[in-house]
Amino acid sequence: MAAAAFAVAATTAIADADLKPWKGQGTPKVTGSDLQGKPFDLERRRGKVMVLNFWATWCEPCRDELPSLERLQKARAGKPFEVVTVNFGEQPERIRTFLEREFVELPVVLDRDKEVAGRWKVGGLPMTFIVDAGGRVRYQVFGERKWDDAQSLAVIDKLLAEAPRARR
Repeated sequence: MAAAAFAVAATTAIADADLKPWKGQGTPKVTGSDLQGKPFDLERRRGKVMVLNFWATWCEPCRDELPSLERLQKARAGKPFEVVTVNFGEQPERIRTFLEREFVELPVVLDRDKEVAGRWKVGGLPMTFIVDAGGRVRYQVFGERKWDDAQSLAVIDKLLAEAPRARR
């Protein structure tokens, strides 16, 4: 009985993963290609607030979290904002099949050799970072989160409000 209660508490804690201030040094590089083979470089996305989510198709909390990331993207459409996912070491065909089956349309950067995850010190999945319009990592989250909740939207909106100042 105690083990079952612990499992429920652990699941609840993961579902409500907290945004924590980033304590790392600088913004690690994110370079590579997307599922369509187009080059991706986070540095070229300056001027946008970015949610960068590391995930894999085999990670159940990752799969559960993707729809809320997609809703977040749609909720802030037309603003200097973008959600980008970084797939952790899987083959493109597996990722495409998963996205088609789940009707997910978020951009995916491939990290087949897990070098990008290593630079960002991703120690588990899902792991998400919020980068401001000036290219600085501001927050990190380890674990599943509802990205379209009021707290997440307020943080994104705060960074969007700072965006014109970040470009100077």
